[in-house]
Amino acid sequence: MRQPMIDRNVPSELSAERVMDDVRHLSVVIGPRRPASRGEREAAAYIHSAVRALDGRWELINQPFRTVPGFRWRIAPISALTGLALLGGLGRSRKRQLVSGIVSIGLSILSRDTFLSRPTLGESWLARGESQNVIVRIPPRRAIRRRVVFVAHLDSGVHRLTTNSRIVGQLPRTLGAVTLLALVGGVLTTLSGRAQRWRALRTAIAGLALGGAGLAVLDETGPDVAGANGNASGVAALLALARALHSDPLENTEVVLAFTGSATAVGTGADTLATEYAEAWADALWVVVSNVGAGELCWVTRHGISPYAYYYPHPDAVRVMERVADVRPDLGLMGKTMLTLDEVANLRDRDLIAVGLMAYDRVTGHIPHWRRSTDTIHEIDPQTIERAAQTLWTAAQVVDQAEFWPPRP
Repeated sequence: MRQPMIDRNVPSELSAERVMDDVRHLSVVIGPRRPASRGEREAAAYIHSAVRALDGRWELINQPFRTVPGFRWRIAPISALTGLALLGGLGRSRKRQLVSGIVSIGLSILSRDTFLSRPTLGESWLARGESQNVIVRIPPRRAIRRRVVFVAHLDSGVHRLTTNSRIVGQLPRTLGAVTLLALVGGVLTTLSGRAQRWRALRTAIAGLALGGAGLAVLDETGPDVAGANGNASGVAALLALARALHSDPLENTEVVLAFTGSATAVGTGADTLATEYAEAWADALWVVVSNVGAGELCWVTRHGISPYAYYYPHPDAVRVMERVADVRPDLGLMGKTMLTLDEVANLRDRDLIAVGLMAYDRVTGHIPHWRRSTDTIHEIDPQTIERAAQTLWTAAQVVDQAEFWPPRP
């Protein structure tokens, strides 16, 4: 990639004061925005009014869809079925052992898909709510030659037991372990034979799987959270970018702002967005902006909450972020592995040029106040969101001024 001369003078529209007004409205005035809830719909309406007030000529698209309201609708049934299948294979019947083992192995594959945000079998039959994406297309000064898509989710989640600061690091061994439990339990059941080998171990694995199902249900019984960091911060950063581009558009790069719904449930918004636009925008840079309200900024080098379902950014997207870090060292931007399940999974599943921008706590290395009741405006650092908005502005400039796109190594 040719090294363009990036203007380090950032627009005043990216200032922390203006960004915080949006965070305050989303997390305090509207408050919690659970997927498919009234709060999420009010957040979408807020985006509509803010964009229309800014520039009525921009294309504004509302993309409705139906979704399950929480992650437990995916992981709990798989965990419960795994436990029941393994218990069913504890007898001496070889036919039952083989059937139970094969079912459990199949469930391990489904659970891996779940941790990659892929829709599960039979999900369309479950209770569903109405949600939506709001898509804003900001044209450049001249003809469109390139495109950048910035994604930030409108919804906020619920207070979770598993994201407590003392135990969040164990997620790969709790909810994330169901894939391994199903696989190991299924293989042992298939090979157990009439001698009933490993019966105690198989029973323990079945119990752990059933316990995982209970934990998945219990994990979503907490109160709704205000979602100041996750993800009013990301939405505010995108709105700041919209104001900056209204004053100073790019030359030949269209900027798309995609405000998605249902991200904290199962990522249906990003999946719906990618389903419709993946082919048309296959050569675009996609940047998922989430939890950028406190801590240090990073692009995520490896995502996942299950050690058997990690996913990674596209190398071309990483090159852009590396260039941003080079030209703006004051942003403190770096690459970092993060414990997270986010919309990058939906985009990378279609091989899009996607990367995630997040912030992490310098001490713990985790997302600050991730899915916790403490995720309020009082914990937000305005300077972190300002740096995030400046990162987006600089990334858009890098794409717009690059000699080649996609970038060359």
